[in-house]
Amino acid sequence: MQENLTIPATLEAVSKFTQSLETQLENLSAETRTLIVLALQELLVNVVEHAYAGMTGTIEIIFNLSVSELQVTITDQAQKAFDMPDDIALPDPLDLPEGGMGLFIIHQSFDRVDYKRLSDGNQWQLSKKLG
Repeated sequence: MQENLTIPATLEAVSKFTQSLETQLENLSAETRTLIVLALQELLVNVVEHAYAGMTGTIEIIFNLSVSELQVTITDQAQKAFDMPDDIALPDPLDLPEGGMGLFIIHQSFDRVDYKRLSDGNQWQLSKKLG
């Protein structure tokens, strides 16, 4: 099943998307489903709050689910680039900056996480083996 959708870069739209995602992933185990939804919510909220940072825009989501793998591509047109750290380690829970767990959650939930800066935005490609 492949789904292409474009949502407004708002927290409300992210919330609606992740709620519908729960339903689409109902055949997966509760643990796998929860990790995927949480990771995608973290990523999309970061796009809204940090990439767009108050500017209006859209987020394109390409969601491809098969029996053996989930692939998700998230593309925005935000002017702000992301600086991917070289190492994604578990943050110290006693010394967390604002947020601080999002990248770790995303990398723990997906087998592959790739980011690239496009000429007119940002793109994330994520994949997870299933079953």
